[in-house]
Amino acid sequence: MGNGVKPSVEQQVSLGCSPAPGIFRVAPFSGETTSSLICRVASCYGLEAKVLRSCWHWRNSQPGHGGGGARADAEVLLNAAGRQRLAGLCGVKEDVLARALPSWEREDAKLPAGEDTTPAAAWRIGGAVAGPVAFGCRLCAARRTGTVMRVVRYASLWSRVCVRHGRWFLDADADQPHEHLDVRHLPEVVAAQRRWAGVARRAVRAGAEPGRVFALAHAVVARWWDQALRWERESTWPRRLHQVAGGDAGGDLEWWRIVGRDAVVFPEVVAVAEALLDPGMAELVWVDSGAGRPRPLPADGAFCRQLGERVGRVWLGPWRRRIMVVR
Repeated sequence: MGNGVKPSVEQQVSLGCSPAPGIFRVAPFSGETTSSLICRVASCYGLEAKVLRSCWHWRNSQPGHGGGGARADAEVLLNAAGRQRLAGLCGVKEDVLARALPSWEREDAKLPAGEDTTPAAAWRIGGAVAGPVAFGCRLCAARRTGTVMRVVRYASLWSRVCVRHGRWFLDADADQPHEHLDVRHLPEVVAAQRRWAGVARRAVRAGAEPGRVFALAHAVVARWWDQALRWERESTWPRRLHQVAGGDAGGDLEWWRIVGRDAVVFPEVVAVAEALLDPGMAELVWVDSGAGRPRPLPADGAFCRQLGERVGRVWLGPWRRRIMVVR
């Protein structure tokens, strides 16, 4: 500035300049959205995110919810000059950011390509860029950075538990106030998160893609969840659901059944995924389905009975048989 006084960071941004690189080093979290990183960088500089975002030329508007609020799962795609600018603001090399941020080098037709030196950015919905988007652990972020702040990251359903702090992280695409569910008093949920790593390795050894195995198991258990209100002997899921709701779902039971389902059924999903990879269980399926003479898999067959034992519900097969007879 003319009087020799160095402009503040906010003044530099308002003048269309990036703050001097290297002031802070803001390392990304693995799987973090680029938008989340920009918000954390802004916080380190003492700026509102929208002020720091003026360092880029935006090609479209920030996506929001129907009620007008900004979407937590909004994602940012950058052109080469835009990525270079963010790397300078972070004090982190681009190759490090490329490994950590799933959207780092994603292309967008709205962005200038080639030799264009204008730092440009475009908004997208994270789920359409690199998969499901969920909240991250604020406590882990505080432990690493010294500041409690929101982190948003790409995370599939099999990686939603913070084992250290006993939290299940919710999808970031919903317009609701909760970022996580407290599962500290549900050790079976945390244990299932630990166990999934071994299930995934077993799937790879069997030549199966872990995500597909999980998706099939989740579909099976989600169907059970839809039927569970009629399960007279079911006590495990109601107990867990009330727990994640803070002790009592009360009059909001239906809302909590939607929000809490994936956390509540996670141990059973992992157990079913294990069963799907068990050669002995595959043999039971073969026998129950006709041993070469195909027939519908019987609800009270050996496979369903064994599966019921694995998920702690020995009555599951016979119950399904009774329902089928009544119908």
